[in-house]
Amino acid sequence: MNAKEITVGYTYTKNLGNYENVKVDAAITITVEPGQDVDALYDKAYDSMKKQVKHGLTKFGGGY
Repeated sequence: MNAKEITVGYTYTKNLGNYENVKVDAAITITVEPGQDVDALYDKAYDSMKKQVKHGLTKFGGGY
């Protein structure tokens, strides 16, 4: 595969009860340089976006 860039996103929706929800999402587009392992870049980006969503939920006070 010769991808020039990849986009990775992560979304989490938390039910707060009383018919309320909070939805936090994060996404990033990464330029793939020649010779880079696309799967490794994807895994690293996914982990990073998951951490950003957890941070957003913590900041909101909704927990994870």
